[in-house]
Formats: sequence, structure tokens, C-alpha cells
Amino acid sequence: MAHGYETELWRNGDVQKLIREKFGVYHSSGYVRTVIGKLGMEHRMRSPKQRTEKKRLAINDEPLAWVAATLKESPRAHGIEADHWTNARLRTALHRRVGVDYSRGYIWEIATRAGVADLLTRLRS
Repeated sequence: MAHGYETELWRNGDVQKLIREKFGVYHSSGYVRTVIGKLGMEHRMRSPKQRTEKKRLAINDEPLAWVAATLKESPRAHGIEADHWTNARLRTALHRRVGVDYSRGYIWEIATRAGVADLLTRLRS
């Protein structure tokens, strides 16, 4: 409240803004939480909002087998004009197959569990 906020509990965004204004440095929300935790000040923070989970593809044998088989084929076989697979291209193929837009991290997790993450090219065009 001493800094002009309406409540006694801080939000990550409030702390980020204060750090940016005072020191001219930007820190991610995760890093701000880490610093606050290391300072032992979690009790002065609002609880983070709970994420609402979007429909996720269950990581079971069927989708893992599909991802493994798909990455061994050309992206062109799935309507993608490219010669190699990237995370974004696999995201597109999965979106077409199941209708859900997954995060890059989750796509990487699926490819890793399918044992074919090494077939994803990390280069961006």
C-alpha cells in the first residue's frame, strides 16, 4: 500500500513493475517468485491463479506410437511443405489430428516420451 497499490498483498506483476521502475531490469514472473521465495517473503504475495487446464492428449501408447511413426515420415506426407520436422510442424500435425493447440514444451515432452525427439530439428527458418 505504501507504493500506491490497493491491497496489502503483492502480485507478481506489481513486483515486476516495481523492479523495472526502480532498477530498469525486467525479470520473468517465475524468477520474481524465485527471488521472493529466497527472501522468505512468500507470505506477502497473493496466491498465483490456478491454471485452467486445456484438453490435453493423454500420453498413452496410441498417441506416442502415432508421433513416433509420424516423425519417421516426411512432413509432406502430412500436408506440410517441408523436408524435416520441427516442433512447430509437429504441433501443426497434432493440431490437425486432435484439434488441440499444445505448447512447445508439451510437444517436446510427447516427442521425448515417444523416443523420437532427436528427429525434431531445432533450427528455425
